[in-house]
Amino acid sequence: MNTLVLLSIFLVFAVGIGVNHISLLRIRKNARRSKDIHSIMQHTLQASNNYVLRLDLRNRYGKNMYGRFLPEEGMGYEESLDYIHPEDRHLYQQFIKELINGAKTAECTFRWDRSLKSHKGDWRYIHDVGIAEYANTKEKTVIGFFCTLTDRTNEIRQEQEEQEMTERYRQIFELSLVGLAFVDKDGWLLTINEKMREILKFKSEYDPFYYGTIIYDIPFFRDVLLNRTVTELFFCSKTIVVERNVNCYTEIRVHPIYNDQHELEFITVSMRDVTQERELYIDNKMNEHIIQHSNDEIMQYESELQYLMEHIDMRFFRTNFEKKEVTFYKGMANPESKMGFDELISHFVDDPFSQGLRDPYNFFNEPKSTLTNMHPFFHDKNELQWNFIDSIPYYENGKQVGTYGVVRNVTDLIKKQERLKKETERANESGMRKSAFMANMTHEIRTPLNAIVGFSDVLPMMSTPEEKQEIIRVIMNNCDILLRLVNDFLAVSALDSSGIEITPTQIDFAKSFDDIAISLKDRVQTPDVEFIKENPYDSYVTTLDGGRMQQIITNFVTNAIKYTQQGHIKIGYEQQERKGKNGLYIYCEDTGAGIPKEGQERVFDRFVKLNDFVQGTGLGLSICKAITDRCQGDIGVFSEGEGKGSTFWVWLPCERIMN
Repeated sequence: MNTLVLLSIFLVFAVGIGVNHISLLRIRKNARRSKDIHSIMQHTLQASNNYVLRLDLRNRYGKNMYGRFLPEEGMGYEESLDYIHPEDRHLYQQFIKELINGAKTAECTFRWDRSLKSHKGDWRYIHDVGIAEYANTKEKTVIGFFCTLTDRTNEIRQEQEEQEMTERYRQIFELSLVGLAFVDKDGWLLTINEKMREILKFKSEYDPFYYGTIIYDIPFFRDVLLNRTVTELFFCSKTIVVERNVNCYTEIRVHPIYNDQHELEFITVSMRDVTQERELYIDNKMNEHIIQHSNDEIMQYESELQYLMEHIDMRFFRTNFEKKEVTFYKGMANPESKMGFDELISHFVDDPFSQGLRDPYNFFNEPKSTLTNMHPFFHDKNELQWNFIDSIPYYENGKQVGTYGVVRNVTDLIKKQERLKKETERANESGMRKSAFMANMTHEIRTPLNAIVGFSDVLPMMSTPEEKQEIIRVIMNNCDILLRLVNDFLAVSALDSSGIEITPTQIDFAKSFDDIAISLKDRVQTPDVEFIKENPYDSYVTTLDGGRMQQIITNFVTNAIKYTQQGHIKIGYEQQERKGKNGLYIYCEDTGAGIPKEGQERVFDRFVKLNDFVQGTGLGLSICKAITDRCQGDIGVFSEGEGKGSTFWVWLPCERIMN
């Protein structure tokens, strides 16, 4: 019996030891598993750049659980709001409310100042995923939150950069001076810019007529895209779309885009309305015809004048040296009048011919011809008249006894010739100016346009952002050049029609000058040229036309950039009194090519370019002078000669307004 009891006790004890051993093994296994899970979580958090916080609602205090997002001692809820961007605080507060009100999880993204108490504004985009912590499962009382924070700054900023890049592309596409369109491989219109909608007279942004018609069925494409075969094309056409009342002349470029398998993916179409250019060309040809017709009329006019010189208001004369008298004949037979040398001399106005009558034998010993201004002696007029006198000596018995010849009243002819000369010079100058201007303007406009169109075609082929950025920079530079050309052309048109309009307003010129300098500094692309700004005032309130002032300073700096390859370009201003009035003296100094003395007087004339190889129309400085004259100011240039730089300046009357 005792043996049985002892055996039972031993079995129970053995079983207890076994169970305890098994429990220890399970505890160790779970501990290792928990450690492994904790290690995995740590590696995961570390790899994903995450932080884990715990916010205790009872004391409204948060501490780091993983990573060091907050200071080591933690941070209160109210203090943490100071480091959240003011525009994002309501998002974070709404996130907290959702968790307090029973949401098991909630998410939000806010900007966090990583510099904390130094408040340097080192904003980072933080994505916060919160999980509510309850006191127990029955009461459902939230006692705190576990928050997993992820720094998404790089991702969000990259998205913003991509959006900005996309927006820039869209602006380039929309603001292009050339109509652009993208078409899919089947000929359906995908997108189109504003200029193309203007040329084709869209009724709405998504005109159903164009979006519902494939390109191969449009009349002006149907004849060139034979059998729906798309190749690189450039052609001029009279574009007619009856349904939209389109009737204009256009330059069209078709460019196919292929994928890696050389299969057609898209078609790009660029279109430029050249109707006005064609009209200008026709007008130019018409002007040439008018000039030629005028020259023909001038030749006929000269022939008629020659006839008048030979047959009207002409007299023959004969002089007698011995008697010192002259006889005039209207015809070949009967004399019209006689007068002595002294009386005839009194009709001359300081002419060598009159002096010759005092010593006729020596003066008239050979044929003489002269055009002289005389008091009239055949007409009842008080004004002087022009006479052309031809004389030939005649002899009797080998001795010179006098002269004979003709005197012709050419007053009307001289006047007509002067008028004719002025009209001829004006017509020729006008024709040459128009021809030169049209040729120059056409060249200047085509140069940036060709660059814009060419680089726009190349842009889709670029593979790296750097290459695309460089192409975009070139396109934007040429757009800026084209815009300045158009602005100069419009300014000259306004000057010819109604004069430049000046609208003075109260401005702070010091601040406006800083803004102008910032925009102009970016135009200086030559690394060897330094852009210098001298602004002597923090504030200078006055009444001026700010837009016209910017136009003058921009033209000065643009001109300096063209002629300066090294050194500096400096702009500045100062208050200066002239003509008894206060005003602003604005200047632009450069170390460029300089201006010879003989060119400084012509540099402000219209269409004048001292260097034909430099881009420009020769209008900028003449516009500056027109603005200055309209403001009753002064404008000029200083230069010691070629290669010694130049300084363009303008003085405009204005009074400083003191607060």
